[in-house]
Amino acid sequence: MSSPAAAPFDVVVVGAGPAGSSASIVLARGGRRVLLLEKARFPRPKVCGEFLSPDAVSSLRTLGVLAAVEHARPERIARGSLHWTGGRSVSFDLPRPALGISRLVLDDLVARAAANAGADTRFDTRVLSVESGDPDGFRVRFSEAQTDHEARARFVVGAWGRWDPLDRKLERGFARARSRYFGWSRDYGGDTAGLAGDVRLYFFPGGYCGLSRVEGGRVNLAGVVAEKVLRGGSDGWEGVVERARGSNRALDADLAPLTPGPTGFLGAGPVFFTGKPPSEDGILMAGDAAGVIDPFSGEGQATAFASGILAGQTIEESLRAGHSAGQTASLYARAWKGSYGRRFQWSSAFRRLMLNPRLGRLAAALPGAGRLIPLAMSALRN
Repeated sequence: MSSPAAAPFDVVVVGAGPAGSSASIVLARGGRRVLLLEKARFPRPKVCGEFLSPDAVSSLRTLGVLAAVEHARPERIARGSLHWTGGRSVSFDLPRPALGISRLVLDDLVARAAANAGADTRFDTRVLSVESGDPDGFRVRFSEAQTDHEARARFVVGAWGRWDPLDRKLERGFARARSRYFGWSRDYGGDTAGLAGDVRLYFFPGGYCGLSRVEGGRVNLAGVVAEKVLRGGSDGWEGVVERARGSNRALDADLAPLTPGPTGFLGAGPVFFTGKPPSEDGILMAGDAAGVIDPFSGEGQATAFASGILAGQTIEESLRAGHSAGQTASLYARAWKGSYGRRFQWSSAFRRLMLNPRLGRLAAALPGAGRLIPLAMSALRN
């Protein structure tokens, strides 16, 4: 087994999505030796709502990549709406403009920024194990170009997404949760002008989905569905969407002028909508590896960017102070829970309300619902 470098890294970051690249940018710009490992090759499509809330835009500014994102000409989104079965709907203005940009473009941009900042960035690289307890901190085994390597690091950031074989190796308890969802997304073209500046969310039995435009005027359809609903059909994602259209007239009407893109459906799962321990065996978890917040909140990518920045800042402070990996993990976990713990509690409660057809329609019928529902959703940011 060979090693990519004779001397240990300060940090190994596993996963080059928004969370991992954010942590890498913070640390590499501080002059730290960062090894960023990503199992895919960018650019690549990914299941996602592809919605950057105002908080996510603020993180992009902090990371110094907002100008590059703006150069890609993302969709500017100023309005939102919720649509239930039975025809009830609520429309509202967003407090500040959001952006719509594909993960195909966004992830490549932020990973390039990490590499440009000085992070040793490797793609097509599968991390096999992360072992702690070594005098040097951690030993990370990974496979690159069909060759096994080993890297040493004082700290490790786990930013590998909602689910990875590493979760099983670490025996993370969230995987035993009974309630599991699966996600999908698909691009559409055609006459997309009616969706300009909007993000629209549609509920149907067992799940929900959303439509919004991204760069180039293309439309992204992304959704989640309960495992029992997905398993109950025999026609895959096409069937899920057709059944959703049949139960939600607004979704059917908004999809009618659109043309499915050539790449077909992307699927992902399982998705566990729960907070997870923000540290495991001294590893700092960021993004979906620390917890998947409901996509309807619009805060998934914002949480990923912010938690990656938090992980990078916590490690930077610990390197200056000489803290151990265990001390650093405790500091990070406390800060993560203070920033995001309540978001997951509100998200769970809001999901039960929105996915219950009767309660959802009652909420939509309340006087001033156009103001009350966005106010309730804002609790997911606090």
